[in-house]
Amino acid sequence: MTDQWREVDPLSKFILLADDDLSDLQRTSLDVLYQPIIGVLPYALINNFWRMSHERKTHQAHSHFETLSYLSVDMKSFYEARLRLEAAGLMKTYIKTSDKGEKQYVYRLVSPLSVNDFFIDDLLSVSLLQVIGEDRYVDLYNEFIRPGFDLSEYKDVSRNFLQVFNIRDSEVTNTPKAVQQVKNSINDNSSHVKAGPVIEKSDDFDFNLLLDMLNQSYVNTSDVKKNINLINSEHQLYGIDEIEMAKLIEKATNVTNNVFDPNNFKILVSRLFQSNADNISREATNADKSTEADSNDLNAQERQLIKSASEYAPIEFLNYLKNAKGGYVHSNEERMISDLVSRQILKPEVINMIVYHLLIDQEKSGLNKNLFEAIADNWSQNNVTDASKAITFIKNRQKELNKPRKPRFNNNRKMTVKETLPDWAKDNEKPKEYGKVNEDKKKELEARIQKLRNSRKEGRE
Repeated sequence: MTDQWREVDPLSKFILLADDDLSDLQRTSLDVLYQPIIGVLPYALINNFWRMSHERKTHQAHSHFETLSYLSVDMKSFYEARLRLEAAGLMKTYIKTSDKGEKQYVYRLVSPLSVNDFFIDDLLSVSLLQVIGEDRYVDLYNEFIRPGFDLSEYKDVSRNFLQVFNIRDSEVTNTPKAVQQVKNSINDNSSHVKAGPVIEKSDDFDFNLLLDMLNQSYVNTSDVKKNINLINSEHQLYGIDEIEMAKLIEKATNVTNNVFDPNNFKILVSRLFQSNADNISREATNADKSTEADSNDLNAQERQLIKSASEYAPIEFLNYLKNAKGGYVHSNEERMISDLVSRQILKPEVINMIVYHLLIDQEKSGLNKNLFEAIADNWSQNNVTDASKAITFIKNRQKELNKPRKPRFNNNRKMTVKETLPDWAKDNEKPKEYGKVNEDKKKELEARIQKLRNSRKEGRE
């Protein structure tokens, strides 16, 4: 998937479509709420698109090359920014291929959600909370969301339209021809694109089991059912299982009136995964997932690592490793993981192996963004599709690095040529066999994993 940007010809044309102009509230939403999530370049791109959409010529064809030059970026950066805008629900992309194989693109701009709708949207609000932290999130919420007012004791005495304005009954029942023509034109040209990001329902989370557990508590399950999308988003992002999810929902429910508070629920989840992950108790439902590792090539500890990488969501796996090293997860590390997961380029188990390779193999104290993305891009290009292939790839890479280099000769002069390698592949650290690095911490991590398995089994009995 990482090479798909190569399919976009910089000289190809695109047309911009926008049904409406941005309102002041939508502009505020884009500037303050969307920007931390999508990043600087996607923000610049969408603003440039909205500016271009206001040009007088209708459906004017634009060149990708001109846009790249204006933003001073390459096609790969443009393509990745476009994907982030699509994922955030700010743009839709359409492609038409001519008989000659030439492609033309249509970028339909989707208006940002209003501030109120943004905070109601589960994916966007959870992502914003994760990026900016609880304090800033609460400040923005209090700044933009006005408190409600109880009108239950008031009587609505407002007049309707026909009580105030005089319109002939015949024109109401029989719509004038000019009005009908305009209505038909608008209906024919409107696309009714739904604003906001979309995420598919998870197939590894049992909502019925969750509701059965909550039925035994004081929680009003009708409130929970209304927030099924929020629960699904938190599960997919953090890998929270049904048991832990039920506990979090109970904590976010007011015991006096049994009302579930979605905003408090988001904050509780954020607190849980921003702290040291000592109290996280969860095991993925796909624990029996098989691996393709050859038992003759991998030792027992490497096979155990593959199993662990397959069982945990990336953010949770990062939490355990950082905690085993006596550290904690930084917000920028969570953003790195979430960004890579959202691109759907690598499987979660492969992302876990990148984290393991950096923190354990190379004994890094944390994740460096450039190094992390360089490894992800390199593994994707080399078709590293699961945890076992990741281990094999690293081993083969280390073997290549350990081979003696033959001197090269040029014009009868002996010269030693040094190959330039990415930082993570340089031989400045001794190759390590999995399971022999940080043995005490590795045993501690395996003991925790086994404890979680036992806890999971006891919970199902």
